[in-house]
Amino acid sequence: MAKVTIKRRNESERADGRAALYAVLNIQRVKIRIPLDIAVTSDEWDADRETIRGRTQDVKDKNLIISNTKAKISDILVRARLTGEVLTKDSFLALYRRPGETMNFIEYARRHLDELKTAMQPETIRHHNAAIKKVEAYDPCLELQDITPEWLRIYAAHLRKFYNNNSGTIRKNMSVIRMHYYAAMRAGKIKVNPFEVYKIPTADPLVVYLTEDELNSLIMLFKSGTLPDNEQDVLRFFLFMAFTAMHISDARALQIEQITGGEIHYKRIKTGTRVDMPLSVPAAKLVEYYRDKRYRGNLFRDLPTDQAFNRVIKRVCEKVDIHKPVSAKAARHTFATLYYKKNSGDLGTLSKLLGHTSVNTTMVYAHIMKDSRIAGVSTFDDML
Repeated sequence: MAKVTIKRRNESERADGRAALYAVLNIQRVKIRIPLDIAVTSDEWDADRETIRGRTQDVKDKNLIISNTKAKISDILVRARLTGEVLTKDSFLALYRRPGETMNFIEYARRHLDELKTAMQPETIRHHNAAIKKVEAYDPCLELQDITPEWLRIYAAHLRKFYNNNSGTIRKNMSVIRMHYYAAMRAGKIKVNPFEVYKIPTADPLVVYLTEDELNSLIMLFKSGTLPDNEQDVLRFFLFMAFTAMHISDARALQIEQITGGEIHYKRIKTGTRVDMPLSVPAAKLVEYYRDKRYRGNLFRDLPTDQAFNRVIKRVCEKVDIHKPVSAKAARHTFATLYYKKNSGDLGTLSKLLGHTSVNTTMVYAHIMKDSRIAGVSTFDDML
């Protein structure tokens, strides 16, 4: 099979130092050059890897074009070999330029995700893979051109009916489709934008938190020591997050060296925001338990997966008649709720303790503010 390479035509270098990239192959001893509509400088071009150097979104998109072009050429050559067709320059170019040519969306999305994986968190990659897998189960032959406003509406209804997804989960799944579709648009694979007509609906965030009484009931259960070891371990970790407002991903990565001067000092994985969290008395007790006389390394060892953790903590909560959809996030929400109520609505400090980049993000706890407003206004109830 003909070898496909990407070349920079140095002889066509422009005044700004850029030169065009071409895909080059030989068929029947005839050289074929396919322009990529990309021009780069010699410093930007990695001839050995046949990629553009850099980590910006623009570079990633251009490297995706290069990857897709090579894949398209290879697909034509493989199909010809399997069918016994003898290609010429003219027949190859006719196949390459065939109007209406498009690409399977699932294949394209996975290739695009692979291009981005070094810049994404593992949790985000898992989320994208899960969303793409749902699309594949629903329509494995889905082409880019098949994604229309009507298809998007029907697929959203499918997520709601078949997976029982709530509005927030549906929004996340549709946003994954949009992200990879937009990448295809930037790469010139498709021009029509169905998301101009189909607007991904906004979803009010679901904030599940425990009341002070509910948290105390879990603390009493923990102190009783009556739970099986695995449930006791999960509850202990949940309480640590409830006392420190840590997201489960940040807690998993927490190092003993980051705990000094009675505080936890860390950067949030999601936002890169620095957080300095003072240790309350119960949080300090749990730190000492987990430290186990060690002075460095991960504070937590042998933790269950996120899915296993969420499954167990729901079961533990039900033992004290808490029948909410409790998960690891509920611990963080519980800290925020109780802190806000006990500190006269100090939203600015709460935002810093949660590691939010903006106070606007902290406004998700509007349910607490509503309770405070009603309680405050009720002061005047007996005055007239």
